Amino acid sequence: MTPTNRILLLFTMLLALSNSALADDDILDYYHHAVDLPGNSANDLERLANLLNYQTLEEAIVLCEQIIDDNIALQETNPLAYSKLIANLGMILNYGEYYENSLEILDRAESIMVRSLPQFSPHLISILMPKASTLVSLNRTEEARQALRQAQHITHRDDGVYSPDQLPMVNQLFELSLQNGNVMDADQQQFFTLRVSERAFGRESEALLPTLEKLGRYFAYRAVASSKSEDPAMRYQQEGLFRTTFELYDRAIKIIEDNYGPNDLRLVNSLQGVAQARLMQRENSKSEQALERALFVIERNPTTDLPDRIEAIIKMGDLYTLTSDSRASETYLRAWNLMEENPDYNWLKTQAFGAPTRLYPRAQSVVYLDRMPSKADGSKLFIDAEYTVRVDGKVGDVKLLAKNVPNEQVKRLRSNLSQARFRPRIVDGEIVETANLIIHQTFRVNEALSPPPR
Repeated sequence: MTPTNRILLLFTMLLALSNSALADDDILDYYHHAVDLPGNSANDLERLANLLNYQTLEEAIVLCEQIIDDNIALQETNPLAYSKLIANLGMILNYGEYYENSLEILDRAESIMVRSLPQFSPHLISILMPKASTLVSLNRTEEARQALRQAQHITHRDDGVYSPDQLPMVNQLFELSLQNGNVMDADQQQFFTLRVSERAFGRESEALLPTLEKLGRYFAYRAVASSKSEDPAMRYQQEGLFRTTFELYDRAIKIIEDNYGPNDLRLVNSLQGVAQARLMQRENSKSEQALERALFVIERNPTTDLPDRIEAIIKMGDLYTLTSDSRASETYLRAWNLMEENPDYNWLKTQAFGAPTRLYPRAQSVVYLDRMPSKADGSKLFIDAEYTVRVDGKVGDVKLLAKNVPNEQVKRLRSNLSQARFRPRIVDGEIVETANLIIHQTFRVNEALSPPPR
């Protein structure tokens, strides 16, 4: 993998952890349900909500346009209500991926609302947020950033610089920074999220736990994504990111211990996060210690569900597999035997051990090349290979079946598979190897890096 491709993959990993409003929130969360309309239109508004619930978007668009036409008089008598109806149409168009139309409608709604409200009215946020999402979908990221900053500024005017109402904007700004490759700015957005949450809830509040754990995961991946060169400054940066990771998890663990004691189930998420981060740091023994404590907490607690116990044992087995520890097999069989003793959980056998599960590294659906192979005929680029997952989770017997990319990519795929680790399959209480597995690796050319044709 080239340095550029590795960076792209690591950014993708970070984006998967961003937990941002752009990724997780429904654009219709900003939809205006409470609009005061006369009888027939009120019924139509309720019917529109039902259409949206069933995602009948084309009918919803037509009905929303009709509601706007039927209430055009509101433009003079109640422009705020009228702008909300128009904004609803913009959000529905966004949801249906009609982004250009959505932006045009949202701009219209904003212009009407601005004329009828004070400059920093909180009502504007309900238009600025979907507008930012639409601009992102159109790759107009700088304009999206401006809309988010405007919405954030409105929250500051009402509740001060540390208003918790700004967190959705901060999350979206964080994701935009990642998309643009500005990880330092993304880091600052995450730290600011923590400061806002601390001001809102208090430094020792349980309400901080989701934020502490989310940021712990984020900075662990940032540490891995940072340069692994021998440059002392870069290595110092990586150490600092890991240090931040463990400080965040330690805070979460202390809050739980202070409130609920050293064996409370709430500790499990943070302990498993520590274990994952320690593994990334190549501190295998400390990773094992964290997972062992998590497993102890789970098994000691009488309210723990059996699937939770089994999952914790499997995670311990996965750690042993990743570190080539011979205890992996007995740990997996321990989980299997718990399933055997409880027929109601037979479905877990198939889910956990019905097929090999790739643990490391993550499979890439697409690998990006710097340029089109010279002998490519315009067809899709790929490698098909066959391999075996052995009982220890390692890969063997890799055989090339077909390809249309250079041999260099075949060597990289072989290297990737040789480093891969899998949770093996179990059949009738016995760990077995799995042969004749097929990987279909696809490739694309990164147009931004490919030289222009001569």
